[in-house]
Parts: sequence; C-alpha cells; structure tokens
Amino acid sequence: MKNKNNLAIFTLILSQFLLAPLTYAQVSADPTMQNLENISPTPNIPHSTPQEISTPNVTSDTTTQPEVLGLQTPAVPPIITAIKNAKVLLSSVTLNHALSPVYKKNTKTLLRYNLGDKDIALAILDPATNNTIVTMGRLNGKKMVFPDPAVDVKLTKFNGVNSKFQVNVPANGTVVALKYLLSKTESGSRAAIERGLSEALYVPSSPALGQPDVIAYGQKYLDSIIAKVVKDLYGLPSQAIPGVTVTEAIPPAMIKSLVYAEHTDTGSVMNGNAQGALDSLNIIFATNEGDAYKYSVSNDGFASRGIAQFVKSTYDSLVNRHPEAFLMQDYVLGMEDHQNSIKAMYLLLDDYAGAVRVKAADGFVASRVFDYGAASYNAGTSRVAAAVKNYGSNWSADRSGQINALQGQVTSYKRQVTSLKAQIKKTSDAKAKASLQSQLATANANLAASTDELSTMQASTLRNATVNYLTKIYKVIQYFNEQHLAMN
Repeated sequence: MKNKNNLAIFTLILSQFLLAPLTYAQVSADPTMQNLENISPTPNIPHSTPQEISTPNVTSDTTTQPEVLGLQTPAVPPIITAIKNAKVLLSSVTLNHALSPVYKKNTKTLLRYNLGDKDIALAILDPATNNTIVTMGRLNGKKMVFPDPAVDVKLTKFNGVNSKFQVNVPANGTVVALKYLLSKTESGSRAAIERGLSEALYVPSSPALGQPDVIAYGQKYLDSIIAKVVKDLYGLPSQAIPGVTVTEAIPPAMIKSLVYAEHTDTGSVMNGNAQGALDSLNIIFATNEGDAYKYSVSNDGFASRGIAQFVKSTYDSLVNRHPEAFLMQDYVLGMEDHQNSIKAMYLLLDDYAGAVRVKAADGFVASRVFDYGAASYNAGTSRVAAAVKNYGSNWSADRSGQINALQGQVTSYKRQVTSLKAQIKKTSDAKAKASLQSQLATANANLAASTDELSTMQASTLRNATVNYLTKIYKVIQYFNEQHLAMN
C-alpha cells in the first residue's frame, strides 16, 4: 500500500477477506488435525519440476509420507538427504585450536592467552561422483585457508557459520555443511577461553541449494512448527480479546508472516522481490531445520537471540507471566528451540496487544490485535497505545511531515521570542515597550502551544522504523495472498 495512512485498514482487510480460509471455528475445532495451509495466507507456491540430484545411497522418495499433527510429512529432497549424511560425517571430526601466551614485557610473567588459529571442517558434495568430501581448514580472524591439495575452495564472504565459499575443485562442488568452532572470548585465561568454545554444525547459504523442492521443504518445516505451537496453545485465553483463545485472537497465518518478515531482507521485500527473500529463508529452514538461527545474536547492543529475536529480560518476564504455557526456563535453550521460540512470540504479541487494550480502551479495535502486537514488538506498547488513544483508526500513519512542520514552527517561535526580548531590553519608550511585551506574550503562548503539540505528536506517533516494519509485514502477507488467489 503506497498510502501509509491506510496500513492498519490494509491488514484488517487482508485478515478478514484474503485470509478467508482461516476461521476461528477451524482453529478451535481440532488443532491436532489441521493442515497449516488452511490457516496460512497461502497454500504451497507452485514451482517447476525439481531437478533430481542423486547422492550416495539416496533415492528420491515421492511416496505418501506419514502425517504429523495433521500435516503430511514432506518427501525429503535428495540434496537434504546429502546434507544430513554430511552432518553425520562431520559429527566425528575433531576441531583443534591454538592458544598464544602473552607475557609482561621483558619478563616471563604470564598475563593472558589469546585464541589463535581454529580448525574448520567443510563437507563438499562432488556432483560428478555424488561423493561427499570432508576437508579441513584453518580460521584466523576472518581469514580461512584450506591446504588440502585434493580440493580448491576459497572463502568469498566471512559471516561466521553462514560464510560463503567458492568451490573450484571438485568442479561445481557445493559446501553442504560445515563444522565451526564458536568462541565467546578471544582473550583471557586458558580456562575461560576453552570454556567458551563450542562446536557448531551448520549449512551455509549457497545458490546450488535454491531448488524448488528444497524451498517447499523449508516452508513445510515452518508450517509444521507453527502447527505444533497451535496445538500447544490450544484453549489458552487471550489477553488481548477476553473470551477467546490466543490462537483465535491472532491467526497462525499472521505469526507465520511475522517470522518471515523478521528474517528476510528488507530491501528485497520492500522493492517487490518478496518471493526471492522468502525463498532464501525457506532454504535456511530446509537445510538447517532446528538449527536455523540457533547462532543468530543481534549486534545492535540488545543481543537479541534466535528465530524470535528476544532479549533475555523480555523472555524471562514472559516465562514468569505464563507458567501455563510451559515455556523453557533457560533463555538460550528457549531461543534455540523453534517451537518454544514461536510459542513465546505468539504469547508476547497477545500480551502486547492486551496492554494496548488496557492503555487505549476507547480506540482499541479487536480485529487489529495482530497490528498492535506487531507494532509493539518493534516499538513497545506505550508508544503504540498512545498512537491508538490519540489517533484511533489512523494510529499507524506516518506523521513525519507534520512533525517536521511543527518543529519548524517551534524553532520560528523561539527565534521570535529571543528577538522580542532583545528589542524590549533596548527600548526605552514606554509605549513601544508595552507593544513589544504584548507581542512577546503572544509569541510565548504560541511557542508553548506548538511545543505541547509537538511533544504529544512525537510521543504518540510510530517512528519511521516501525511504520516500515509494519509495511514489510503487510507486503509479506500481500505476497502470500496473491499466491493464494493465483491458485484459485
């Protein structure tokens, strides 16, 4: 939607009309036997026939699979089977590391140790032989070297476990998994450094993994997790809408859209390439499944973690508020577990929307619970509630132009007040001084009124970052709905 003033109306229309396959009756009837495609914005996106990739001892299984929670277990793409086999090979690989002692200058007094080279292991699939080759390398800082003469692989972009590689030998080879040594601290005592080391098995991004069956497998993975969360939350009362359940107040399809919006490239989604962005995320889900975003910690100063991107204080508070939800007590483990993380995300959105209802009861609209929760997820409940209270249905509008205009008025009145004070100080004529003092009183009144209006608007207007965040979510929803309509 180009008009940001209509964002809330847009999501309301989408949730009520375009998501018509979702009904509260469907959610509450039997959550263990739902097909998530019936509660998501779209069924599977059609793709071209997947290319068959043969792997050792692997055949493509396209037979009907067993059902889990009413979802048909998808056939495993051959490349996913190869990835699973590669992880098994890497699991037995030992990664070593080097520690360098640091001494006080010109003495033998040990000050600390620095972490030096670390081993890294890559599993490379050779398409010519369908064999998986395990090769060892050394990582120092952001540089990697692979001395094995049997392979020619180069690091093209360092990004921890999701680093990118170019495989020249074997020709057209693909890194299907890696084993990486994570470190919490690079310097300190030997014990502290080694205590902070842990091994990670991960599948880094690669263009060769972007196959239609892999993308579909990743979407099915997320669908299955959300279906399990719906079952877990069955019957739990909503804080946002008294008298209904959490999954009735917030349709599962909206949670799915939020997960995609949280982890897709903003520029791609906003510029019309939602499919490319969502496909990339589905590849991550397909290849890493439960390990996807396990090692994701934001570097924005908040250290948000995992698929739900919670900070520790928020998660701990949620656990305490909802003992009936049986969330994992440990923050790190809870954020690493997808089912637990998305359950926490669901509960937090409902709690946030409930807080908005309490703080802005007059402007609260039950059908916009997801909107309020999602905005609060980004901006906090106080600002969202103030926007709802002051602007009602127009709460999510972009008011940056009005704020800039008011700021200009305030600046102008301040200059006027300063000028009038200077003139009064210089004027000795009583009549002229009285006139200037009258003008000063008017200018001060105008300054006070404009300042109050500016403060109110600033405190009750969503920041541009939040408006853009909502817009991104709506574009994801719009993409799913367009795919759904195209299928019917």
